[in-house]
Formats: sequence, structure tokens, C-alpha cells
Amino acid sequence: MSDRSSPEPAGASLVDDRAAVGAEETDEAEVEFLHTPSPSILCPVCHDVCREPVITNGCNHSYCASCIYHSLEIEPFCPLCRSRIKIEDLHPNLALSGLISELLVYCSNKKYGCPQILRQDALHGHVLYCSYAPSVCPNKSLGCPYKGTMRDAKEHLQNCVYERFKGYIDSTNKRFEKLESLLAEQSREVEKLQRIIRAGKSIVYANEISASGPASSLSTREDGAQHGESSSLSSGTKRTVVSTFPHDEITCHRTIASHPCGVTSVAVNQDRVFAGAHDGSTKVFDINTGELLKDSKGHTMSVWGLAVMPSGDRYFSAGSDGTIKVWDWLKEGDEACLVKSIPDHNAKVYGLVVDQGRLYSASSDKTIKVWDTETLECLATFQGHTGGVNSLAALTDASSRQLVTGSSDKTIKLWDVTTGTCLKTVRRGTSEVLDVAVGDGMLFGSTYDAVIHVYDLNETRELGTLSGHNWEVWQLEYGQGHLFSASFDHTIKRWDPRRFQCDLTLKGHKSFVHGMALAENCLVTGCADRTIKIWR
Repeated sequence: MSDRSSPEPAGASLVDDRAAVGAEETDEAEVEFLHTPSPSILCPVCHDVCREPVITNGCNHSYCASCIYHSLEIEPFCPLCRSRIKIEDLHPNLALSGLISELLVYCSNKKYGCPQILRQDALHGHVLYCSYAPSVCPNKSLGCPYKGTMRDAKEHLQNCVYERFKGYIDSTNKRFEKLESLLAEQSREVEKLQRIIRAGKSIVYANEISASGPASSLSTREDGAQHGESSSLSSGTKRTVVSTFPHDEITCHRTIASHPCGVTSVAVNQDRVFAGAHDGSTKVFDINTGELLKDSKGHTMSVWGLAVMPSGDRYFSAGSDGTIKVWDWLKEGDEACLVKSIPDHNAKVYGLVVDQGRLYSASSDKTIKVWDTETLECLATFQGHTGGVNSLAALTDASSRQLVTGSSDKTIKLWDVTTGTCLKTVRRGTSEVLDVAVGDGMLFGSTYDAVIHVYDLNETRELGTLSGHNWEVWQLEYGQGHLFSASFDHTIKRWDPRRFQCDLTLKGHKSFVHGMALAENCLVTGCADRTIKIWR
């Protein structure tokens, strides 16, 4: 299971390791031992051979480092003898680590024919140069379907048809790329002209109803004026200011720097911005002035999920402490504002969504729960993922109520909310799914390898991929024909998903972008650099 990684309050950084899992964990999971490992080297929590084993000071029990760290987040007791322990009581078990490294294992490429049996600590170095490693033709991008091993790939290349015609194919592809670029540029010009025509009609109407004065030309304000806003010229003629968000250039309209620590989640409702942070606090700001309207402290650890009721007077927060908190933020005082604290999840809660009177919560305990937003009663629990659930999104335009979830088990699932059944499962192969988004008949899923996958929502057929971020993409938002993605590489990108192209990159944050919310006339992002930015 992946975990987000950025500066945390003291004591939290040791257990919040969501960005520490990668390819090495995948490799270890595929290890096949020559002999069945002794029960004495198995972790009592996951019942697998200990990985990075640690031992407790008092009771001398050994566990996987990740297993015992996650266990201590839930309760401060040894899982075996129930002795009270702290993270400071854990130390590397070097003796056990040495024994495990000497265990004999098969090469990971055994299924491809490799006969090697070697010590586990030598496996990684062997696999790097194993001649039985799976391989594809270097001309795969040109269309060659060959799949085999590295030892056979050289012989294949000598007879590969695509190798012979490589020069011709490359030159043809370049011509197509130039044509596609020209078409994209012309399409943008057409869209811009269409917006000007629509805006011009509004201005003509405004001039007709004005008292007098010459017709005014189309103008836009650099400070991000909203659609439909009007102002008066010196001649008395009304001028309509038209917002083209999110289609044209987007700039940072405002930066809010009121947090003493990293911002981990954001939500938008009308002219209010809601933000969660690493210190467990939630804040409410005026989106137009940046004024702090409410500052509440209820969580003991990072707040990863926020959702706001359509009325805007109640919001929900959740995070690493495993609880969901319900806030009526217009009331005075934290105690009056905190309506209820719900501890029903058994692990961190990473996502919240409000839709049609229901609150949906996604947790690393592998479940999705459904709540009544008024009674706060748990109506259902969806089970089916075999890994932590990192994200969820509601299909508001579906004929039946449906929900999409992304998980560390490397799958995306589509749920029927009414029956609680899983309708479809998309398997992502080797990478954990970090976030999901839906819109215009498309399903988007970002994975741990910094790639965004695009699917046909009805057929769950992959249409293509969006690549351009350097680090993991933890946030996706879709609206008005555009997909926005926020990454640990400090940037936000805008994509045209039908052309599979990035047409804008927003820079300004100086650390991991943890939170993002898309409104009708602005984009809001929250970052580990302790700031919130309003983009228009």
C-alpha cells in the first residue's frame, strides 16, 4: 500500500509512509522460496516472511517494520502479548534479517525458463542481468508484437520486419505529428473564435439595454472576473466581462498562506474554500478575499479527505487517525461546531464524497462505507478490494447511482450504490491506483508510475494514457472537457483527454501538491509548502 510522503508534525512521519512503496515491494511479493520458510521467521501480523524485520525492546517479538508501524497507529500494544509499546521501542532485528537474506529462492524469471537458485540477498543483482527476463522488441512503439526473453530478442531483431522499415515509419510518424499539431492549433483558434462570438452576443445585448453610448469591445480582467459580471463605462454603457475558465490561459489569482504546516486536502463550495492540514486542523476561507473565517482542530493526524454539503453549512473531514468528523462550521466555538466524531473505519480514511444525501468514505482498511448525511447512520459497507482504497468519485450524471473507487490492489471498481454490488473491475497490472475521476463518458485513473489512464466508462476499455508528470499524480479533477492533474512534482497540468495532450502546466507551488478542487470558475490547490492557491 502506498502512502503520501511530506513533512508531518513530530512523531507522525515515522508512520505515514504512503510514498515509500514502489517497485521493490512488487519484486519482494513475487519471491518464490526453494523450501517452505520456517514459522519462526514469519511476521505474526501479515503471516509472510518478515520484510525489514524489527524487534521490540520489552517483549522481544519481531515483525515487519511496515506491519508493526501500521498496527501502532491503531493501538499502542504488541499484537502478540498485548504489552504497551511505542515506536521508540522498535529496533532493527539484524540477526533475523541475516537469516532471511540467506534463504534460497528461485529466480523471478523461473516461469520463463531460468533454472537459477540463489540466496535472497543476491536475487536483485541476478534479475538485473538475467537472460531469461521478459523482453519486447525495441520496435514495439512502431507496432512489432514480439514478446520473448532477452536472450532471444537479439536474434529476433535481425529478422524483424519493423527494423527494416524503421526509417520510413519514423519519417511518416513525424509527418503525422506535424499534421496533428497543426490541427490542434487550428482547433484552439476555432474554440477561441467561438468564445469571442458568444461573448460578443452578450455584449450586444448589454448595449441594447443601456441608456446610451457607443458599443464597447470585448475585454477581460486579469484579476479573474467571473462570468456574467458587468461594469459601467464612463459613457454609461454596460460592459459584460466574460470568464473563459478553464479553457484559455490560467494564472494564480490568489495565494493563501495561513497554515503553519502542509495543506493536505481542499474542497470548494460557492465562495468558500475548505482546507485540511498535517496538524489535524480544518480551516474555512473566503475565496475572494483570502480571509480566514473558521479554524477548527479535531483530528490528531493529517486530514486527507474533505467533503461539503451543497448548502455549504456542513462539511465532513477524515484522515490518518481513522475517524470521520462532522462540522457545522457556522456555529461558534469548536465544541459547538463538531457535530459528531465517527470512528467506524479501522485505518486511515483517504477519500470523502457527498452525493444525493449520502456520504461515501474510502479507507486503507479496504472498505467503502455509505452514510446518511442527516442521521449520520452507516447504511452500508462495500467490500471487494484486497488493498487500501485510495480514492473515490461519484457518477452524478449516471442513470443509476454509481461510484468509482481506486485501490492499492491495482484495480479500479465501479459500484452500484443502490445494491452495493461491484459492476465492473479494471485491473491496472503493476501499479497502484492513486486517484480516479469521471466525466463525459470517460473514466480516468492515475497510477503510482506517474501515468494517467483513460478508459471508456461504459466498456471499461482503455483508450490511451496521459504522460508528462515526473512523480506520482495524487489528484485528478474533470470538468468542462478538461482534466486537471496535481502531482508530487510540484505542478498541476491541464489535459485535453480526447487528443491525449497536455495543453497547460501550472507552476508556483514549491512542494508536493496534496489537494485539488475544481469549481465552475476557478481551480483550488493545496500544497505541502503550506499554501493554498486560487487559479483562474
